[in-house]
Amino acid sequence: MTRSTVLACVLCAGFGWWLASSPASPVRPEPEPQRPVLKFLARIARIGLWVMLAGEQAPQPIEQLVKAPPRDAEGNVILDNGRW
Repeated sequence: MTRSTVLACVLCAGFGWWLASSPASPVRPEPEPQRPVLKFLARIARIGLWVMLAGEQAPQPIEQLVKAPPRDAEGNVILDNGRW
């Protein structure tokens, strides 16, 4: 059963490839027109995105300081509800 499934997948992929690329294919899409300016802009944008991705610095760890509540002489926490 596994061999037949793999064979069917390979045959479907090959048939799809033929449909998309063969000149004799009835459903082949039309070739894209040549647009050198748009290709150039797309290439520059792609390079810019790679540069931004590679040039970004690693995030720095955030220092978090914990403010301890005030305590009295016996070590009990002094509540100041007006501050919070």
